Amino acid sequence: MPIKISITESVMKDLNDLPKEIRLKFFEQMEKLMKSPSHPSLRNEKLSGREEWAFSITMQYRAVYIRTSSEFLIIAIGSHKDVLGN
Repeated sequence: MPIKISITESVMKDLNDLPKEIRLKFFEQMEKLMKSPSHPSLRNEKLSGREEWAFSITMQYRAVYIRTSSEFLIIAIGSHKDVLGN
């Protein structure tokens, strides 16, 4: 069964504020996430002590999402420090 990816309105706003090359890379990485969440370039990880997961857009940018059996809900996007706090 294909995974559905949803993006919150706040993430869409944040995404629109990012440089074009980051936006394009985000959508490339989302395609990989839908096809193979374990793709090495995603550096996909469950966040310690939290229900959220995160994947890399670039080395500086990450996206955070909530994962269910049928949907990935993107809830944050930004620099590593901004979205993960470290």
